[in-house]
Amino acid sequence: MVKNVTFLIISTDDIRMRTVGKVVNEVPSRNPYLLKKIFGINKERILIFALLLIPAIAAFIGTRPMPAQYILQGEMHPVKDLGVQGSVFFASVQTGIANNLLERWNVYSSENVSGGAIKFEPLAPDEVDSYLKDLTETDTLKYSAMQAVHAATELSVDSDTAGATATFSNLNKLEDARYAELLTHLQDLSGNSLGLMTGIGLYEEANNIDFSDGGRHKIAGSGTMEEYGDVGSVGGLEQKLLGAEAAKVDLFFVPADYEWYGEEGNEAEAARVQKEHGLKLRIIPVETLEDAIVYLKQLDWEEVHLE
Repeated sequence: MVKNVTFLIISTDDIRMRTVGKVVNEVPSRNPYLLKKIFGINKERILIFALLLIPAIAAFIGTRPMPAQYILQGEMHPVKDLGVQGSVFFASVQTGIANNLLERWNVYSSENVSGGAIKFEPLAPDEVDSYLKDLTETDTLKYSAMQAVHAATELSVDSDTAGATATFSNLNKLEDARYAELLTHLQDLSGNSLGLMTGIGLYEEANNIDFSDGGRHKIAGSGTMEEYGDVGSVGGLEQKLLGAEAAKVDLFFVPADYEWYGEEGNEAEAARVQKEHGLKLRIIPVETLEDAIVYLKQLDWEEVHLE
């Protein structure tokens, strides 16, 4: 027995119901102009819609919160900028926060950073406030400077340089006065990584020494100055090393912290950066200010430049 079956058949001209007398397996053909017929959509309208949608999507992605710390290529500053009569340089980086991809692009295209390497380090939303607080705090900077004065003073008293003991005969008063004078040059700075090089510069100043041999050699570095003259780890080391290479630095001191932090520390990071970027400068890890002073006193510059 054949049952009557009702199909919906769509033609070009109209939509109508048609009853057939038998069951068929054919699927009614689909008309390519159905959407146009029903909704009135054509290629031109689709193109316009797409052109409007693309920038809207880009704006959404570009302004979506994705906070990251940016670090620009490092710069070398003479310790003389701090009022210290030494020949060495301390490394610094410019840093800040880009809240989304659009702000990252603005950092890239800024005239102030053109040509320099930029590094972005993602921040969790709950890290942003603490990061901004760290940018403006000065307690660690003052502490590092104070320890640099103290460590350089003690090393100078113990040294055999003529006049050193006389220069620092009244240690407490001289330390306080030198520290107070140093503070006047730190007003526009933040961070504590200048401690090591400030200590070396103060030692040069107190002992009338010029480790650069009249400016023929460029010595720089980065490291905090802690109690007992210990050198502490720093941030932004990769960018500082790249900046040092660009500034034609011969010798760069870094914290010797592998024992404490392993592959996550500055010592291991410096080795990786040197290998990855083929840096020609000599990198010297030091644990204390005294280690750096002893190294510089025994240094053979001919050997350095032959490397």
